[in-house]
Amino acid sequence: MTEHMVVPGEKIRCHPSIIVERSLSGVVLLAFLVTRFEGTPVAAVLLAAIVALLLFYYRQWKLTTIRFNEAEIVVERDTLFKMKKTLPYTKIASVNVNRGIINRLFGTSRLQININSGSSATVPEAVLTFRRDLADELRSTISEHLYGQEIAPDEDKAVEPLVSFSPVDVIIHGLFSVSTYQTFVGSLFLAYSVFELYTSMGTGFGADGKALISLLIFVAVQVGPSISLILRYYNYRVYRRGETIYLEHGLLRTYKTSFEVSRVNAIRVKQTLIARLMHRSCIEAEVVGLASGSGESLRPILCLLKDDATQQRLLEELVPEFVDGHARERQPEEAKGVLLVRAAIASLVLVLAAAYPSVYVYRETAAIPGIAGTVLPFALPLATAAAALAICYATYVSYRVTEFGTGADLFSFVNGAVDRETVVMNYDKVQMVRITQGPVARLFGVARGRVYLLSAVGGASVSSGYFAGSRLAAIGETVMERIASGEYDWRKNSV
Repeated sequence: MTEHMVVPGEKIRCHPSIIVERSLSGVVLLAFLVTRFEGTPVAAVLLAAIVALLLFYYRQWKLTTIRFNEAEIVVERDTLFKMKKTLPYTKIASVNVNRGIINRLFGTSRLQININSGSSATVPEAVLTFRRDLADELRSTISEHLYGQEIAPDEDKAVEPLVSFSPVDVIIHGLFSVSTYQTFVGSLFLAYSVFELYTSMGTGFGADGKALISLLIFVAVQVGPSISLILRYYNYRVYRRGETIYLEHGLLRTYKTSFEVSRVNAIRVKQTLIARLMHRSCIEAEVVGLASGSGESLRPILCLLKDDATQQRLLEELVPEFVDGHARERQPEEAKGVLLVRAAIASLVLVLAAAYPSVYVYRETAAIPGIAGTVLPFALPLATAAAALAICYATYVSYRVTEFGTGADLFSFVNGAVDRETVVMNYDKVQMVRITQGPVARLFGVARGRVYLLSAVGGASVSSGYFAGSRLAAIGETVMERIASGEYDWRKNSV
């Protein structure tokens, strides 16, 4: 027993720095308002509000205790609104360790404890801040209850990961894992910004801040998410010990978590358009109870964008439970008719929606001199025609790439005309199967299936393409057969 060991049943408090963590954003906002109302009675009220806020969180910290008992964790608050939260170890799905800038300044870590619950999957059941060594010790103790093995901090670093991810891999993932639709929208705003700057210089018309606004939107849509991903997945490591998968990454805020393979409900292999051209793909897992509370993507990444061969090797070594090589079939010929009708309706709606704006833009811009007067009047009709052609091409690609496959324990859907996604699911993880058949699909004798699963973001559903209804119904029938025959593994659904 070390001097830091927490005695079971002993009441302890979080580190006092949690007062700063919880009040910082409010204090900064109020302090900013104080500078705006300096010298007025409002400023005095705002200063009093800052003091009240700090006192509130101080009292909340003082009257909140935590007990790590033999069978459960008890968080108790004895304030005006009393609270007692009991978290049995048997119901805990994961314990994450986060370290942000404030934690580094105070030498602390944040423990985030999540239970197996789809309804509260995005919010941790308990967020506790302790001195860093104490947090590591508590995480190790809780992990022993969850996985039957302790996690020593030095042992984490000694484990050789299955695949190494260099800073270049992290940057490539940050730049090219952002969805193609997002990249396309960001590029449009960047192009519009450049066009505004060009026309304002060539014609003498002022850009009126339009170029700057478009540029800011481009940064928000494209640049910001890429930088966020790079910061989030810097120093990325993934490895497996026994039945537990370990993840850690982060530059400004470090993130460390672990979960049992039995908690994985599905595996997603994803490729954006650019990643596919580079022959790279990444792997995401659907796992309940990994909420980080950071507002970022809650689905754990098992592999950053890597070449397809490396991704496949990591998939086979990390989660072989989701690899069985079952054959997949493409959509039947009847599906083509449904897709063509949908494409025709979408194109018609697009043309009708663009008709009046096209006439309006033509009248307003035809008199503009120079290249702007030549291009702008016809820009919207040309864009509409290009969009209609894109719909037709996407329909053709969607028909060609959409697949559905079934095996003994697993089944899979492949979707995505632009960004492609292969989702592999276990029959024993399925919550519900819904098969729908609209009027057009009924005319051609096909249907679509939607499979519901528990996921890191609560509930998730995965849709199929158009296949014979009896073929899709086989998913639900297999689930029921496994339950009836006793082949269904209840341990894979211990939620």
